Amino acid sequence: MDSATPGILILAAGKGSRYIASGGSGNKLLASINDDAPKVIETVIEQAKLSGLPVALVTRPDYLAVRQHALKAGVQLVLCESGGSGESIAAGVAMTAHWNGWIITLGDMPWLTVDHYRHVKEALEKGAAQVRLTYKGKPGHPVGFAGCYAEALRNLQGDEGARALLDPRLLVTLEADAAVQRDLDVVAKPR
Repeated sequence: MDSATPGILILAAGKGSRYIASGGSGNKLLASINDDAPKVIETVIEQAKLSGLPVALVTRPDYLAVRQHALKAGVQLVLCESGGSGESIAAGVAMTAHWNGWIITLGDMPWLTVDHYRHVKEALEKGAAQVRLTYKGKPGHPVGFAGCYAEALRNLQGDEGARALLDPRLLVTLEADAAVQRDLDVVAKPR
């Protein structure tokens, strides 16, 4: 893959505390959204890979099953004993420094499709510095950053992720569907 291409960074190092508090058990990334569906993390990885972009997944060292899914799918694995999404992003960007931009997504968003990633990629390739998908004007994922944000992304900490880097003067928002806001934070979340 060309180094002038952005890549997709899947954040899968969270502890899932809201999911557990809502009655879920185990790692939510290993759950299925229905009886016939693959694991959440499998779906997220598959849709990211269908984009044709390089893909890396950031996860905790002790998430052995998540690691196995990433390795089986042939995506780059980044291990991070994360204290929050900021640290996960920093670790992922440090290990993918050859990419020319990052499309950051969450490992618990199996409703995102290849088209969501492509829209962000196309905006970055047209020169956008920051890209965010929205639904009804409200922010969603994935979020894209051009290569010029490498240092700022590598310096992130805590659980705010890259939110503090978003600048309304530079941010390109693209209206999408409800999938850009839908995650698996709670069991049987009403939609």
